[in-house]
Amino acid sequence: MLRWIITLAIVVVLAGVWVWMFLVARRRQKAFDEQYEAARERREVFVLNKRIVKERGQTRLTKYTKFKNYQVVGRITLSQSIRGVQMNKAQNVTFRTTKAEYDKIQPNRRYKVDVAGDYIGYVVAPIGKPKTKVSGSGTVQTGTKKRSWFSRRPSADPTQKEQKGKGKSAKDKA
Repeated sequence: MLRWIITLAIVVVLAGVWVWMFLVARRRQKAFDEQYEAARERREVFVLNKRIVKERGQTRLTKYTKFKNYQVVGRITLSQSIRGVQMNKAQNVTFRTTKAEYDKIQPNRRYKVDVAGDYIGYVVAPIGKPKTKVSGSGTVQTGTKKRSWFSRRPSADPTQKEQKGKGKSAKDKA
C-alpha cells in the first residue's frame, strides 16, 4: 500500500510540474507574440544564403546547452528621407526563423516576409515565381527546359549540314 501512495504522489508532482511549465511557456509565448506584432514590418528580402547553426543560449541554464538555430542571410534595402533627400542603402542582414519558414525559403530568390528586428515570422510569398505553361497534352510545365551549355542545337537550315562536309581538309590541299 505504501508503494502505491508514493507512486501516486510522484505522479501528482510530475503532473503539477507539467502544468506549471505549460502555463509559463504560454505566458512567454503571449509576451513574444505581443512584441512581434508591435514591431512587425513587411519587407522584401533577397535571400543570399541559409544555414542551421547550433548556438548556446544567453541566460541561465540555456547557456550550458546548444540549440538549433535557423539562420537566413538576406539583402534588404533600407530607405530614409533626410531633409527632403531620399537615401537608399542595401544591407546584408542575418535573420533568425523557425524550421517551417526555413524550409519555405530557397537561396538566390526574392521573398516578401514579415520581419520584426532580426526575426522572420512569416514568409508571405516568393516574388518572381516562374510562370506555368500548359502544354498540348494538358500537363502543366513550370519554367523552361534546362540545357547544358555544351549541347548542340539541331540546325533549322538543312543546307548547313550539307556544307559541313564540303570543305577541304589539310590532306586534300596537299
